[in-house]
Amino acid sequence: MIGSDRQLKDNLISKGFVIFLFMVSLVPLIGPAVALSIVLFLRFYPILPLRTESFQKINQDILIGIQKTIGDRTIPLTEALLIRQLKRDDALRMLAVIDEMEWTATKSGILRYIIRLSPFQNIVLIAVDMLKKKTDAIVKDISDLESMPEPGGNIYQQIANLYHEISYLDLCEPVMKQTYQDKACKHALLAYKNGGEQEDEALLAVKYLLEADRVDDAYEIYRQVRKKGAYFFPKWVTYEFEFAVRRSDDTLFNNLYLLIESGGGVFIPEKVKQAAKAWRKVLTSAWL
Repeated sequence: MIGSDRQLKDNLISKGFVIFLFMVSLVPLIGPAVALSIVLFLRFYPILPLRTESFQKINQDILIGIQKTIGDRTIPLTEALLIRQLKRDDALRMLAVIDEMEWTATKSGILRYIIRLSPFQNIVLIAVDMLKKKTDAIVKDISDLESMPEPGGNIYQQIANLYHEISYLDLCEPVMKQTYQDKACKHALLAYKNGGEQEDEALLAVKYLLEADRVDDAYEIYRQVRKKGAYFFPKWVTYEFEFAVRRSDDTLFNNLYLLIESGGGVFIPEKVKQAAKAWRKVLTSAWL
């Protein structure tokens, strides 16, 4: 009977399994019935198809999410390889175009690829100079704000945004990124405390703390906001989903997911809904 099913035959038929069934069937009275029940269960209950299908579906959703995230932040590998083959004149024209672009994480990524891959020293130096000038401009703005005699919550918030910009745009070396993230968190917390612990300052602090992987500190601010009652759910629902996943709070996640299933979460961003559905499949996967 198992041999009549190709999938079971390929995955279950082995010398050890046949010996196991034979030994079970030798048990008086109940042995043959148990052996037959095992075979019938494996033959008619779709364990293997269900697990395979669920795993492939989860894998596809997660890969699509990762692909979109990476696509927004880096340039394709083929373009990176073309940088090495660019002629000097073409590379100079490309740098002139890049120089006119607004500063984004993609622009910083392209310049870093040029620094690593370009065979021309002057091209590399120009790219380094562009990154350095942008970094110096941000650092100067930070110094001007920090030198103010009585910085308030708004000033601390601006300083936090500038430190975050350095790390977000990849203007600093990777070893320094954590340092700038910590500085952004520090000033975001100062903005929260000196600004009367308002909701907008709390949202900024939670955002930067989560990016710096300080989940417990971010959750403590969220808890304080909920306790005070200064809480507008549509602003926090994205962070609540992230707290549920990163703190392994299945109860909170299931309660939030009910909003999506019931159609009541019209204010939930579409990207958050897609991520929540993918994570839901992970939690309920038969493969797991």
